[in-house]
Amino acid sequence: MQGTMAGPRMADRRILIVALILGAVAAGLAVAFLVSADQGATAAPLVDARSVVVATRSIEAGTTITEDMLEVRELPASAVIDGAAGGLEGVVGETARYPIAQGEQLNAVRLVAPIEVQALSFQIPDGMRGVTIPVNVNDSPAALLAPGDFVDVLVAADAEKLVTASTVLTGPSLSIEASTLAGDRKAVATLLQNIQVLTVQRHYVANGVTYDPSVRGTPPEEDSVSYVTLSLTPEQAQLLWLASQDGELTLTLRAFGDDRVSPIGAATKLLGAQQ
Repeated sequence: MQGTMAGPRMADRRILIVALILGAVAAGLAVAFLVSADQGATAAPLVDARSVVVATRSIEAGTTITEDMLEVRELPASAVIDGAAGGLEGVVGETARYPIAQGEQLNAVRLVAPIEVQALSFQIPDGMRGVTIPVNVNDSPAALLAPGDFVDVLVAADAEKLVTASTVLTGPSLSIEASTLAGDRKAVATLLQNIQVLTVQRHYVANGVTYDPSVRGTPPEEDSVSYVTLSLTPEQAQLLWLASQDGELTLTLRAFGDDRVSPIGAATKLLGAQQ
């Protein structure tokens, strides 16, 4: 009889122990929940975030902005600059007014709309300089030039001065021998070859496309042309300026697409007599 009663008592005891354990677990979970809720209620509210367009790479000035150069990030409002773009639609297709660093936020101050970028400085090839020289339609094809054409630059001067200029800065095709220019002589030499014309007067290819050998504009309508702007390296610009101080410059027009550069010797004559 006692054995029969011991079995139910043992089972009841086990059930009681399990119930106590489950109760303890439930109480612990309840306490943890209340503590978490209390901490959430007393914690500082989330920082106000804003969507901002930033550069994913360094962008050079004059570059047309494309989507792969950008991303939209969520930043704290306190870290957002004035006028920062919030979406790609207001940035893609614009032109960088200044260099933009990787990770930098973009705003209207950093950008120029394409329709406003009609300045020649945005179209000069990288590393080149725009140099303006006077021309005369009577002794050069200036009135027939179109922006994008290629020319050779000739300089005429006293032989001694021309030799001096050539020894200071020698162009890629300038060939002047002092021994052949001795005496009282006038000389003319091909100073520069295959030089691209950027502007004829104030006319240039105003389409936002950087000049290259395939870019050619429409010839200006007016016949009166007194100056053109050439695309030169810094070294060529120095040479041209030096030659212009004591010599007369003129241009010869090259066939479009002809980029051959070859040594050309200077032509000379004795002053007052043909040599």
